[in-house]
Amino acid sequence: MNSKLSKPQSSEIDKGHFDDFYLKQNDEIDLFELFSVIYKSKFVIIGITLLFAIVGFTVASFLPQKWTSQAAITKPMLDEMKQLRATLTELSLVDVDTGVNGSSVYQKFINNYNSRVLREEYLVSTDYYKNLLAKMEEPTPLDKRRLIETIVTKDINLKASDAKNSEEEFSGEINLSFTAPTPEEAYDLLSGYIRFISTKVRVEVKDEIDDQIERKLSFAQKAYEMDLERIANARNVNVQRLKYALEIANAAGVKKPISSEGAQIKDDPDYSIAMGSDALSSKLAITEAITDPTTVSADLKNRLYNMKQLEKVKLDDLQFVPFKYMLKPYEPTKKDAPKRALILVGAAFVGFILSVMGVLLSYMARSRRKTA
Repeated sequence: MNSKLSKPQSSEIDKGHFDDFYLKQNDEIDLFELFSVIYKSKFVIIGITLLFAIVGFTVASFLPQKWTSQAAITKPMLDEMKQLRATLTELSLVDVDTGVNGSSVYQKFINNYNSRVLREEYLVSTDYYKNLLAKMEEPTPLDKRRLIETIVTKDINLKASDAKNSEEEFSGEINLSFTAPTPEEAYDLLSGYIRFISTKVRVEVKDEIDDQIERKLSFAQKAYEMDLERIANARNVNVQRLKYALEIANAAGVKKPISSEGAQIKDDPDYSIAMGSDALSSKLAITEAITDPTTVSADLKNRLYNMKQLEKVKLDDLQFVPFKYMLKPYEPTKKDAPKRALILVGAAFVGFILSVMGVLLSYMARSRRKTA
């Protein structure tokens, strides 16, 4: 009897097991069916994709365009520094060491190019900035500040092409760039900024050399005047000693030089009378007649000559280029941003994904309602 009762129970378990198996089978995804659903809705998917592509194209058309003009520079060579080298050679002849060389003027150009103060000074003087302000309706000082900050920090750039470490950051080629809404503006702005900074560097170098010359000349003149004063004091003391010695010689009746026939004569170290009053009178007259110390001092005469040469040095026309072009500024032929084709493809791709997801979700919702 127990065996009879157990059979129905076993059959019920087996039946439940197979029901679960078929349920799991029904829950599995049928890829062929999904592809079929997508294919049937192809026109909807294509339409939505095209719609997104059109929207992307429209957005890209209204976004501001960006064009970047570029240039590449390196340290100045002989041709760029020829005139400055000639000036430095002339200065070295009068002992003026300026410390100016190709590396120093190149570093000045880089530092000035990166200066936010100079970037702003150049920008506000351009027609480009004035036109941007004219397009704004009653710009406030804050609006002007924001416009300047945007251009200064984002549109003007300098980058070392192959820097290995901070010490060699500007040892190789340097890339300069300026970004603007049109290729003509980008080229004009970069060319103008390079000229602006080059002029600043030339003015700085000229001012530094002028300062070196002025300090050198001032020091030489003061030292010369002090030496003249010392010589004048020594002359006055010498004249007074000669007068005293002459009085003593006259009092002693010594008119001619004392002769000892080879024996050593002990003379007064302060008031020498051994040469006699006649010689002392002649020496006194000559010493009093010397009013210009340079006539008897080659050192003073040479120093006076150097000062006159320093006074003749003029740097009114100091011309040099603080860098060497590896690539001159050019008018760009390709836009930087926005990338219209990229935006178009991206928008179309998003539209395609969303349309496929919408079709599949709609199909799943209908399937659920049918099974319910």
